Amino acid sequence: MIAAMITACAQGGQEKVIHDLPKAIDVKAFLSERELVRGVSREAWAALDLDGLNGPDGEIRALVTPHHAAAVALAAEAIGRLAENPPPAVIILGPNHYNTGEGATGTTSDFVYHGDRISVEAAALSRLAAKGLISLNDAPFEQEHSVGMLLPVIRWYLPEAKVIPIIFHHGYEAQKIIDIIKELEPETDGGAVIIASIDFSHHLDRDRAAERDIKMREYLENGDAATIAGLDSSFVDSPTIMSALLLHFGTEGMEIIANTNSGVLMENPSSDCTSYFTIQFCQAQI
Repeated sequence: MIAAMITACAQGGQEKVIHDLPKAIDVKAFLSERELVRGVSREAWAALDLDGLNGPDGEIRALVTPHHAAAVALAAEAIGRLAENPPPAVIILGPNHYNTGEGATGTTSDFVYHGDRISVEAAALSRLAAKGLISLNDAPFEQEHSVGMLLPVIRWYLPEAKVIPIIFHHGYEAQKIIDIIKELEPETDGGAVIIASIDFSHHLDRDRAAERDIKMREYLENGDAATIAGLDSSFVDSPTIMSALLLHFGTEGMEIIANTNSGVLMENPSSDCTSYFTIQFCQAQI
């Protein structure tokens, strides 16, 4: 789908139209076409050999997905769950890895992936900025893979959806993130889905990362948002985003879809690795 669009957009007739559009932030550096096509294939999902690859039990309100390119198949499997009932918009909450700009930052500029434009819901972001909940700044998004890696996957499955990207400094207060989620209720009540872009354990070998994930699973299943908010990067890279989702949605409709780490995926037991959970928060159908 996107590969076909990429080919079409390279032809002269459409290229001029793209150049005439307002500025867009290019995200092709964060995920190659080859990684995207491989990641969205069911063969890649089957190769993960993970439990929990069943469909959602009810309407998906939020997802947690990784933003590490090594785990694109995990992100794609989770985001692909939205394709049957496509939301009009996707709210992306991710870490600002470089802590540039203000504590909570959005952008009203669109994104582009190999000529394929990904539209931003600018009105919602402008409303948040007017209320002092976020600042608007393109620059952090030009280098931020927590948003840039997911956008091609979102576009693949949800070509009509607009995006509402917001990134946070490390340790940004969970309650302030919840305030932003609540301000976006007109969008979520209208069907928008939240995607929290979160990687978990960092800088440990495969076995030690798995041990951390056992504890993390316990915190998640117990809804222990306070403990999660205080964890370091050996457990999770965005503790307060994860904590905010637990506080806002609770655990009743939460399901852990999958959990693994890059040491397992790359068959490397000794190198530093990153671990991943994919999680869905569903509203039961009445």
